[in-house]
Amino acid sequence: MAKFRILCAILLCWATTAGAVIAPSSQDNELLIGRDLSVLVDPEGRWGIGDVSGPFVDRFQPSNQLYPNYGFTSARIWLRFEVDFSLVRDQPWYLIQRHPIIDHLVFYAPDGVGGFQSIEMGDTLSFSERIFNHREFIFPLDSSADGTQTYYLEVWGKGALNLELKLASAQGLVERTYREQMLFGLFFGGLLVMLIYNLLLFFSLRETAYLYYVVFLGSLIISLLNLNGFGLQYFWPSWPKINEHYPFFVTIGAAALLRYSLIFLDVASRMPVAERWLQWLFRISVVMVPVSIFLPAPWSYLTNTALVLMVVLSLFAIGWMVWLKGYTAARLYVIAWSLFLLGCVVFSLSNLGLIPHSALTNYAPHIGGGWVAVLLSLALGDRINLLEYQRDSLSRDSEEAMRRHVAEVEQLDRDKLVFMGYLSHELNTPLNWLGSAKMLEAESVPKELRDAVRMVQRGQERLHQLVATSLRYFDLAGRDHQPAHGYCQPMWMLDKMLPDFAAAVDAKSLRIINRLPAELSVLACERELHDVFSMLMDNAIRVSPEGGVIEWLGVREEEALVIRVEDQGQGIVREQLDSIFRPFFMVGSGHHVDGFGLSLPMARVMITQMGGKIWAESAGPGKGAAICIRLPLAPG
Repeated sequence: MAKFRILCAILLCWATTAGAVIAPSSQDNELLIGRDLSVLVDPEGRWGIGDVSGPFVDRFQPSNQLYPNYGFTSARIWLRFEVDFSLVRDQPWYLIQRHPIIDHLVFYAPDGVGGFQSIEMGDTLSFSERIFNHREFIFPLDSSADGTQTYYLEVWGKGALNLELKLASAQGLVERTYREQMLFGLFFGGLLVMLIYNLLLFFSLRETAYLYYVVFLGSLIISLLNLNGFGLQYFWPSWPKINEHYPFFVTIGAAALLRYSLIFLDVASRMPVAERWLQWLFRISVVMVPVSIFLPAPWSYLTNTALVLMVVLSLFAIGWMVWLKGYTAARLYVIAWSLFLLGCVVFSLSNLGLIPHSALTNYAPHIGGGWVAVLLSLALGDRINLLEYQRDSLSRDSEEAMRRHVAEVEQLDRDKLVFMGYLSHELNTPLNWLGSAKMLEAESVPKELRDAVRMVQRGQERLHQLVATSLRYFDLAGRDHQPAHGYCQPMWMLDKMLPDFAAAVDAKSLRIINRLPAELSVLACERELHDVFSMLMDNAIRVSPEGGVIEWLGVREEEALVIRVEDQGQGIVREQLDSIFRPFFMVGSGHHVDGFGLSLPMARVMITQMGGKIWAESAGPGKGAAICIRLPLAPG
């Protein structure tokens, strides 16, 4: 009886320490074998296949996880499973480790003579050392052997040891690979389209938020390529060391994401305290970029995980607060981060071994990353729409305010013209009284009053000219109709008026050069154009030095004639080139005995009412000036 109890205890112990025999059938394409495994942990990593298949064989414990997860550990994990291929004899079957970022895997298969043959793979080895050109770790199994076969798998690494082991037939492997390649192609293609689209928007709008978002998308794509094994398969097959430095790309993405969020949410003006916190996180992320290269694993992975969780949680909370403060563009931002936050938290907790590993935890970053890429792009568009609405609203308000301002200014101008016209008319009466002073002969009054009489006569004459000139200017500026236009020949008009200025020209020994084209005619009011020419000639003579030259030039520009009146006078500073056309403005001292500062303003009014344009040019003080007139050419 005692022997029977001992035998039962031995059988019970064997049953609890050994996994079930896996027997694939022809109807099976893939089998998850997580719970069919037996597990042995080698804390110091000293044991070999001879130890675990010999003296330590009884130390294996059954796995109770469908997706075994050991987190970050320095121990080596030994896995054992048994397979009976009698139902699928001579058909190709494979052991597959689906999680492609395990540093080292050594697979031990029976060699038929009592020993084992080994195959080593891992993402720290060159991709060319793999048997199959596949992102996952695939080990071939010998289905031609008789009876139950026992296999061992040794796993270790600096990263999280998340296992998803399957047995798959050739058909099952091909079908799943085809489906996944299509899905991943669509996924990464969508991310790439988002990246290019936002890059083009940056070049078009020069909005730095788009540039930071592009950097974030780029780092997200590289990180996910690393996590999925596509990076080692297609982009850096001979440089597996890059896989160890994926935190480098993650920290770049975190820094870019923080800058993007600061701009997008306008945190500086809405929440200054939160802005300072995000600035500190940004500085930490920037520091972690080079540190992540030199910091050894697993510390680089752990600090990277902590940084990602801190950044995502902060952005999620601040996004909520900004949204609650009334910034409607933040709603898509918050919705985007909700799922991405959940994905990052799930993936991080899975890597830390705090929650079971599964297909969902493995692809949580992909789901969250795709979600955030789409919604953040939509959020940028929503932000642009909001900014455009605010801009249009401000534009409408500004336009309305400008209309009111223009109406007020126009009314003031009209009131000013009425007042100045009234004042000029009222000045005529006292001027007429003073006109009697002209009848006085200076010699007919006492000697001590002669200078006073001459001063009164000069003052009366100047006031009379001022009133007459002012009345004409205000009449021109206040009229609401254009003068009658006709065909005018500027060259002949100038030639005809030159004798009127002969005395003034000879007095200063000036030379007048008429280079206006004789064959060109303009459409203008001849009487008023003659007045403008007289004003420009008088102005040029007055400012020209002794022996100077006044040149009249004409150049055809499309359907217009540009007339230039160039002198060699005192010149005009740049700031006063437009001011000289304002009423009563004078260059220099502001006072001239022979002028009132109204000739050029009158010329501008008349030229403008003819459909032309007048302006001044000068290289500076002492370098002369040119008054330019542009008038439409007469048809024909």
